[in-house]
Amino acid sequence: MGESYELEGVDWVTAGAVGEPGSRTFYIQARRGQDLLAVIVEKSQVQWITRHAQELLNGVGVVVTPDDLDVDGQQLLEPIVPSWRAATLGLGMDDGGEQFVIEAEEFDPDAADESELGHIRIYCTRQQIVGMVAFAAFVVEAGARESCRFCGRPIDAVDGHVCPAANGHGPLTV
Repeated sequence: MGESYELEGVDWVTAGAVGEPGSRTFYIQARRGQDLLAVIVEKSQVQWITRHAQELLNGVGVVVTPDDLDVDGQQLLEPIVPSWRAATLGLGMDDGGEQFVIEAEEFDPDAADESELGHIRIYCTRQQIVGMVAFAAFVVEAGARESCRFCGRPIDAVDGHVCPAANGHGPLTV
């Protein structure tokens, strides 16, 4: 059973990745004082939370722009010690768009029921979400690999990939 956490008034929050494109591990990380919390998430979850946050922000007249990107200030902090891997991720906003909450539930295929799963709630400000969104979009885009012109799947720069369009005749390379 994973631990559960509720962090109100965080000092900082980010979504980032460690590793080389194609084999990166994505995290959501938050800091409150000396406490540092991280959970492993999927790239698709980072993409989802980025899109959803932008939709919520747009609803209150806030647009995230490249000027909001602070690459140095949003980097994941060491040591990255994840509490667990997230199965689900959620994002909510108060009526005025000033406060946000990120929620995650633990992925544990061995849990007998939901009560055994860890939960996280991270409460943050609009400005913290804007910074996280700008950086998360940057991180996701920075890892983009070239796509195969035949099947659209990503191509590994070193190993190429086995393309269904090649009909099993070896890997295609860039």
